[in-house]
Amino acid sequence: NVGKSSLLNTLFGGARSIVSDMAGTTRDSIDAVMERPPAPGSDAPPTLYRFVDTAGIRRKGKVEFGPEFFMVNRALRAIRRSDVALLVLDATAGVTEQDRILAQKIADDGRACVIVCNKWDAVVDKDSSTYDKSVKYFREELPQVRWAPILFISAATGQRCGKIYATVDEAIVAHRRRISTAILNEVLRDAILWQPPPARRNGAQAKIYYCNQVSTRPPTIVVFCNDPKLINDNYKRYLDRKFRESLDGFEATPIRWIFRGRRVRDIARSRKMNGEPGDGGAGTSFPFPHAI
Repeated sequence: NVGKSSLLNTLFGGARSIVSDMAGTTRDSIDAVMERPPAPGSDAPPTLYRFVDTAGIRRKGKVEFGPEFFMVNRALRAIRRSDVALLVLDATAGVTEQDRILAQKIADDGRACVIVCNKWDAVVDKDSSTYDKSVKYFREELPQVRWAPILFISAATGQRCGKIYATVDEAIVAHRRRISTAILNEVLRDAILWQPPPARRNGAQAKIYYCNQVSTRPPTIVVFCNDPKLINDNYKRYLDRKFRESLDGFEATPIRWIFRGRRVRDIARSRKMNGEPGDGGAGTSFPFPHAI
């Protein structure tokens, strides 16, 4: 009962969903389409938004087979078919374990995400540091979507609800963002020089050769290395953090990482360059110096 239906009604300026103080009032996913005109003086066409008001999702162990079972399945299916997921939380209640599960679900499905903290008007004893403390709290409690922007709104009063449109637009741009291979490898080189790949006790050393982006929605980066098993989760998180620090535009989208194993001689054999003028294209591009 975090106020998803109330937020939908506030955005549309009418009663599109039934609102009640009783949790679980919404039983089915409700689609509502809005055409938003461009900014005054702009020649851009109007923007169409499709908002889907989903039912509340309880823990799997509490859901019995029946109407609620199908209700939860439709809500999860709405996440998979969305471009941007608005993770609506209760600012007065904090983060629950189910919120963390939903955040992980959004990240696993590769959806862009915006954290919307509702009922900000009900937070008592606010001062100049309340906002910063709240942002820090939600960042620490939701590491699964630590890259998602956070909005503090009030569906009851309409406070900051208008900022949702611009945040959703930025999230869609980030979700479809593509970076050139040269820039990606430059960032990768700096990250490796700052902190080399891990090594195991038996002497096995992970070696990273190069990377490139293969798709969007979400941005997917393939990293070629000697053995993907040598790249642990800590180093994957380190690469994700360094790429976000070095590249602008990934604030609202997950980055999907794929590690593939290749040998050094296969890299040198497949990556041909033009070489020197007049040599008939006999030049060869070698991987990073540390990987040889």
